[in-house]
Amino acid sequence: MTKKKTTEVRRDEIISASLRLIEKNGLDNLSVADIAAEINLVPSAIYRHFGGKEEIINVLIDFVDRSLQTNAASVAGSSNDAVRKLESLYKLHTDFLKTQPAIPRIIFSLLAANKNPTLKKRIISVITDYAYQVQNILAKGQCDGDIISTIDPAATALLFIGMMQPLIILSQSEDSSVDILKKEMWAVYVRGIRN
Repeated sequence: MTKKKTTEVRRDEIISASLRLIEKNGLDNLSVADIAAEINLVPSAIYRHFGGKEEIINVLIDFVDRSLQTNAASVAGSSNDAVRKLESLYKLHTDFLKTQPAIPRIIFSLLAANKNPTLKKRIISVITDYAYQVQNILAKGQCDGDIISTIDPAATALLFIGMMQPLIILSQSEDSSVDILKKEMWAVYVRGIRN
């Protein structure tokens, strides 16, 4: 007899299956039936753990938010100078996107469509909060003399986040130059901000 899985374990399986399916088929094609089939359940079993697709997407947004905020907080709390903090955050961010390739699909899909304004507003809030954390690192770096005083921390934080999009696009190909470009892009960014 198979041991019954706990609610937490089953919810994690559902979220993992959702991420795999989004990576393969996109957010718009995600369905409760496909999630159930992915983990050998009947669709009604999914509804024991989630109210439906929208609740699953909300949990995925929470996952993105928690991951970004945890990374930003750990870097901000380190004793490194601002440039090193940002470099660590850049590496954490690019590694996160590399290990979770469904995340950009979720973000771009929610931002591009107006199918669910509530979910769109939530993902914009997550990105805005993250940009604010980066902005704070930049502003503190200006006060400490690590970052040049002539940059606008808010705009420079958006540039930091904006560096991710071309890397995400290129990572969808078999182009091996992504890692080289990641390093070169960071070098260009640092030359523009270092004091």
